[in-house]
Amino acid sequence: MNSKQLTFFLKTAELNSIAAAARALDVAQPSISLQIENLEHELGANLFDRSFRGVVLTQSGQIFRAHAQSIMRQMEQAKCDVHQFEHEPSGVLSIGMTQPIGNIISVPLLALVEQRYPKITLDLHAGLSYSLSNQLLSGEIDMAISSPDGSDMSQIRQQKLFREKLFLALGSEPKVASHKVLSSAKKIRFSELAQHEVIVTGPRDSLGYVLGQYEEETGVKLSHKPAFGQLMTTLRYVADGHGIMLSPSSAFYHLLQTNQIQAIEIVAPTLWREVCVSTAADRPQTALLNAVIPLIKEVTKAEWESGRWQGELLAS
Repeated sequence: MNSKQLTFFLKTAELNSIAAAARALDVAQPSISLQIENLEHELGANLFDRSFRGVVLTQSGQIFRAHAQSIMRQMEQAKCDVHQFEHEPSGVLSIGMTQPIGNIISVPLLALVEQRYPKITLDLHAGLSYSLSNQLLSGEIDMAISSPDGSDMSQIRQQKLFREKLFLALGSEPKVASHKVLSSAKKIRFSELAQHEVIVTGPRDSLGYVLGQYEEETGVKLSHKPAFGQLMTTLRYVADGHGIMLSPSSAFYHLLQTNQIQAIEIVAPTLWREVCVSTAADRPQTALLNAVIPLIKEVTKAEWESGRWQGELLAS
């Protein structure tokens, strides 16, 4: 098995035609046919069903295509890493973040990378913690910055970055009668939260997962109201006084500064959530990752020192 065979196989699978693959790759059609036959012989399986209309992947072919794509990505990454070891780091690094984390570090991280490594381009994605883990394992993103959510992390490397404190956030002028009594509060006991309906993400996401752990630990069950998908929508709902939400300060610090939202500290117990930098365990720590991860730690420290991201610094 070699890269030529994999290239021919993937292009044929993409176009469902050996002849079309030959034209696209500018090689002779018999050469592609021979390489695919050699590949099938080595694997001991037919990868394509052939007919006068072209070729279609068999079930074995569909399974093999996912592996072939992963192998080709790793080969390209290996070439890139060797080149970057000898030269200034360059290329595209795809990073997935939860929406609150993206809200606090995306802009300063983009600015810092542009300043320190102008040949690196960041491709940023936002999502819930469990979807980021899936994207990381599938190779859609190179790195995730999120929090544990109970998912199987055996195939993921994690570096602890930050321990963020969770708050109860509400609008400065609540419209719900039961929320108005909270306006003058600086702290609220966890057990008192049971008197209110609290906006929180679902149990598959890290925030809902962490809340579930505290509920089990304390024996206090809260009334949950689902978040609205997009963080901006949920924040607008809260800032306009219609609801209250459980959240780290990273989600709403900018609205705190303009007095549109106020934050109440939760006590007995204080609620915490760890933030980690995650990479796939089966892929090497690339030159791009080695360049950008220290910058993520630098930005995190700056946001913590400014008071915008409240919690405890864990990165060295």
